[in-house]
This record gives sequence, C-alpha cells and structure tokens, in this order.
Amino acid sequence: MRQYNGESIRLMTNLVLTNSTRTYNQMMEMNLRELIETVTYIKTGKPDSFKWLMDNKHLSLAAFANAARGDKTAFRWLMQHKAVFWAATANAVNKDKKALAWLRLNKFIVYAELAEALIEFYSKDEADDVAGYYKPPG
Repeated sequence: MRQYNGESIRLMTNLVLTNSTRTYNQMMEMNLRELIETVTYIKTGKPDSFKWLMDNKHLSLAAFANAARGDKTAFRWLMQHKAVFWAATANAVNKDKKALAWLRLNKFIVYAELAEALIEFYSKDEADDVAGYYKPPG
C-alpha cells in the first residue's frame, strides 16, 4: 500500500472542494492519478474511476472510496488490511464524530480535513436535491 504525504492529501482535499484544473494537473505531475480517481468516484460514483483503481491495484483507495460512500463491507476490509486512517476518514465522512476526533487526536489532521471536505461536498449535494432523490452516506 502506497503511503501519501500531507501535501498529497491536501491536494486531494483541494480537489474535493474546488475541482480545480490546476490541482488536477499538479496531482498528475506528481503521479497521483489514483487520488484523482478516488475523488472522482466518491463524488460521482463513476464506474470507470473505480475500475481504474481496481485494475491498477489501488485496493485500499477503492475500499476507502466505497466506505466513504457508506459501504460497511469496504470499511471492514480497510480495518482488516490495517488501513486505519483511511477507515477512520471514511467513518468521519459518514458522520462518526468519534472517528473525526480520533483523526485529530492522533495528528492525522490532513485526513480530518479531507473528511470535512467530503462532508461539506455531501451536504451541498443534499441541499441542492430539492426533490429529495439524493441520499448521502451516513
């Protein structure tokens, strides 16, 4: 499992919040396509992004993306494979306040910020859904 530094996770967070072409290009230059595909799948559910993650053996990120979208089996997979910070981030996205507190307490601040960005994304999506069709994770 590839390890990501704080800058990589901050770029991922920025992509969630802004969908910036500049951030996308910077991530591509840094060979972080897997983080781009993860954000794309979480935000859109685009099957091509999930398939890319699986085909390129980014199993932890694929599981994180599914767990962030509310899949409890994916969360269990993350825990079994010792991807604890991804699991905690996914739980925080799914409105587990203890998970968010754990990330902060253990100094995984960039993961806490990523979770907060995804929570913000989902709450905006929910607010835009005046017909009540969209159901965010949690």
